[in-house]
Amino acid sequence: MSELIGIYLNQAILSILLTLNTLNQDTLGYFNIRLIENGTVTKVVDGDTIEVFENNQVRKIRLIGVNTPETVDPRKDVECYGLEASLFLKKEIEGKVVKLESDKSQTEKDSFGRDLRYVYLGNTNINKKIIEEGFGFEFTYKVPYNFQSEFKKAESLAKENGKGLWNKNECNY
Repeated sequence: MSELIGIYLNQAILSILLTLNTLNQDTLGYFNIRLIENGTVTKVVDGDTIEVFENNQVRKIRLIGVNTPETVDPRKDVECYGLEASLFLKKEIEGKVVKLESDKSQTEKDSFGRDLRYVYLGNTNINKKIIEEGFGFEFTYKVPYNFQSEFKKAESLAKENGKGLWNKNECNY
């Protein structure tokens, strides 16, 4: 009887391994994301940085995988489509409760001390939506993140369709 159990167990393990082997890296990457918290967006700093009130404190959040044209960097002029990106994000999430997720492939904070997170409004990944709508670029900082290929595809589609900053009449990107 124990020999039969061993055979079934080996078959089950082999089946699981074969299934995992057929999954692509993007699918496996989803397992590296962990829910962190919910918070209310109190301020949109610019198109890729927000402030969130959570656990009786305000925290700065830098959105993972997206970079928008600058509007508040004192070292740079306001860049083309930066104000539009900020306004888009304000309309989408300011004053609303969002879900924040970290990504184990990234550090918890960036070099400016901002928490690195994916931001969701309902089931919508706001980071990706910014790129899809042409308000920002896919951005990889040092290490690939879990949604990198999805965000790159979103940028390619936005470019092909001339959305936002990719519109030939808007900016020279």
